[in-house]
Amino acid sequence: MSRLLQLRGNDKGKSRKSSTAEKKKPKFSYRLIDFKNSLYSTDHLIGNTKCNLDIYEAGLLINGDFSETYTAISLLSNELESITLIRGKETINTFYLSPMHILTKLGVSSHISRHFRFHPTEYKISETRIIIKAREHHMELITSGYRFERLEQSLKNKGYGLILKVIRKPSHNYIEYGSNITLTKRPFLE
Repeated sequence: MSRLLQLRGNDKGKSRKSSTAEKKKPKFSYRLIDFKNSLYSTDHLIGNTKCNLDIYEAGLLINGDFSETYTAISLLSNELESITLIRGKETINTFYLSPMHILTKLGVSSHISRHFRFHPTEYKISETRIIIKAREHHMELITSGYRFERLEQSLKNKGYGLILKVIRKPSHNYIEYGSNITLTKRPFLE
């Protein structure tokens, strides 16, 4: 005789996960700070909403919790006019004999040496801005400054290199400023 194997608490095909795991909110990496649609005006405010940006060859998909009925904005690649990627201001301010300082002095780029910083204030980069202009939409998103290189590479790999404009804000490296100071004799100390 064979008996059917039953799991405890598994009634009518329900999973055994807890109810809190089912209600887990998605993690968003971007924030939509400006949105304009030329065809119609939205009656709900979707600006300053957390969202994600998915890049495909066919277009861009921005999904988030805009409202109960409006959860995604899709832009086809043939509708896109321009994508502007603005890199935030980078500040490098290490101290003597810090691992990041040593690597920077050896010629390692800050893109790699920033992972070896001893203190969080040694390397800072402000937010990255993405401005997307399409035939019917204009939107602006912000994200962490550390996502800039990966985002730029993803857009180029998916075929948006012709409409992509990259703007880099200035980089301040205080290590270089400290090494350019020369000591001179002062006549009053002689």
